[in-house]
Amino acid sequence: MKRLLKLPALLVGIVLAVAAIACGKSFATKTGKVEGTEWNVTVKRVVQNIDGNGQYTVADTARVNKGLNELPHSPDIIIGWTIPSADGKIWLVAYDNESILNEKVKVTEVYSIPSYGGNIQVSFKFADAKKWETITQENIGKRLAVFVNGQLMNAPQVNSEITSGNCSVSIPAYKIHDFLPNLDLED
Repeated sequence: MKRLLKLPALLVGIVLAVAAIACGKSFATKTGKVEGTEWNVTVKRVVQNIDGNGQYTVADTARVNKGLNELPHSPDIIIGWTIPSADGKIWLVAYDNESILNEKVKVTEVYSIPSYGGNIQVSFKFADAKKWETITQENIGKRLAVFVNGQLMNAPQVNSEITSGNCSVSIPAYKIHDFLPNLDLED
C-alpha cells in the first residue's frame, strides 16, 4: 500500500517542478527597454470589497455609478475604478483617502505575460523596502490600491510579505504608452 502512495506523490512532485520551471522561464517574456522613467506611486488600503469581488466590465460602469451616487458618502473613503484590463474587466474599489506609502520610483522591467491576455506587467522597486515589507506583512489576505501618477491601476491581494521592495502593476498593451511613452516595444 505504501508503494502505491509513493507513485502519485512522485508524479505530483514532477508536475510541480515542471510548472515551477515553466512559470519562471517560458510564460513571461521581456517586452521592451525602460530607461529613465520615474513614476509617483501611491499605495492605499482597500477598505471594502464591493459587490463580491468588485470585478465588472466597462459596460457596467454607468449602471454601477448611478447606484453609488445614491449611497451616503464619507470623506475618509473613496470609491474608484481601476484602469480596464485588456479583456475589458474593471475593478471597483473602496479605499482609504489617506495613503500608506507615496514614493517616486524608477520603472525597472516590462514584461508581456501571455496568461495575462493583452496586459503588460511593469515592475518597479520602492526605495523604502522595509516600509513596503511592513505594509505587505500587515495586509496579508487584504487588497491594496496601487496608483501610478494619480491613476488607480490595480488593487491586488497581498498573499505574503514582500521583503525586496519589489512591486508591479498590470497595464493593457493598448494603454502602455500612456504610462511609458518612450517604451520601445519589441515585436
